[in-house]
Amino acid sequence: MRPQYHYAAAANWLSDPNGLVFHKGEWHLFYQYNPYGEDWGHMSWGHAVSTDLVQWTELPVAIAETSTDLIFSGSAVSDPENAAGFGGDALIALYTASAASGPPRQTQAMAFSTDDGRTWLQFAGNPVIDCDLADFRDPNVFWHEPTRRWIMAVALSAENRALLYASRDLKEWTELSVIDGVDAPGRVWECPLLIELPVDGSSETRWLFKVDALHDGPGSGAIYQTGTFDGHCFKPDESPSADRWQVADHGSDFYAAIAWHEPRDAAGRPAWIGWMGNHAYQGRLPRIGWRGAMSLPRRLSFKRTGTSYCLRQEIEPAARAAVPAGVLQSAAISQAAALELDLATDFALTISDGDGRYLRIERKAGFLSVVRRDPSAPFLDADRTATLPADGLLLLLLDFGSLELLTGDGCTALTLQHRLIGDPLAMQFEQLATTTV
Repeated sequence: MRPQYHYAAAANWLSDPNGLVFHKGEWHLFYQYNPYGEDWGHMSWGHAVSTDLVQWTELPVAIAETSTDLIFSGSAVSDPENAAGFGGDALIALYTASAASGPPRQTQAMAFSTDDGRTWLQFAGNPVIDCDLADFRDPNVFWHEPTRRWIMAVALSAENRALLYASRDLKEWTELSVIDGVDAPGRVWECPLLIELPVDGSSETRWLFKVDALHDGPGSGAIYQTGTFDGHCFKPDESPSADRWQVADHGSDFYAAIAWHEPRDAAGRPAWIGWMGNHAYQGRLPRIGWRGAMSLPRRLSFKRTGTSYCLRQEIEPAARAAVPAGVLQSAAISQAAALELDLATDFALTISDGDGRYLRIERKAGFLSVVRRDPSAPFLDADRTATLPADGLLLLLLDFGSLELLTGDGCTALTLQHRLIGDPLAMQFEQLATTTV
């Protein structure tokens, strides 16, 4: 059982996407990877490339653990102006070096490649940032054109804060400001992302600050704020405290999403991708030779609703077009299929195998409810809910091991793993009596 249209490594543990960069016609996807088995450990950067965000080619391990450090999450950039001094064709990776033994210690380090990401060398001057901290990780770096410098967002994980840094050469970094997690749900911040997005239907842009709460966060732990960034400070938009932090995905299995900052599509939208996994139970999943898969890439923008903004996610059109269409009126569905469900009326859709595992997707009174049951692995049992628009479509993307749901307006996403066995699976669709609120 392997995903048919989502990326998964041929074998072993895969988790957080890292180092998303477009270079010489290739989309690079690096990720947290254990070259030696299906459990978390020996953290290194796995590597895959694509020319279309649809078909992926797995490459050898890019940045391997060392005798002293595990290679935790980070980012990669092209350096066409040779700011770092490794050549105008160089790719530069900034990542967290986490001490492999002894007292916990995390620093930010650099590696570089001069052969289009196929081989990497460690920077002799590592670390590039050392604050003598145990929980200081996951740098995300982008070029800020107005100030003509590189900006880094990196998490002070145990403090629910993020620091912003700036650099001219990717080696020397100056601290700029702090993004505070006051009132943020969950704890232990990871994988921050700061990125400018277009607002649909306007010439306006807004900044997204996203971070993942490893423990006790809503949905999958991916929470975000909207605001402005002046090259020095991120200023959140004013909103009631209850709405200050929003949820990027309401399922249990969309974590550590980061973006290819460039290039963007004709509407100015970048793409991001997330790990369809959850550290709370990923290590308990049955051994099947591989563990962990990526979501489909999603294009990002904002939708303005009154005085606030919601994150709008749309599956990359080329990736969406590659998924075979299912038939809603059928009694069976392929394990690799897409369905479109009308949100104008209430319904219930159940997808099941012959061993008691099932997924039930229900629209009722303006709410989405998704139930996951697995008698062979009850720790996977989950009940997830989200608010739905009054009409439009709900896109369902089913693959071996995963379910992605996105509303047509893009403001609601819900992602779950599953372990349903067999192909095709049984499917039952029911039109429910419409309930008014």
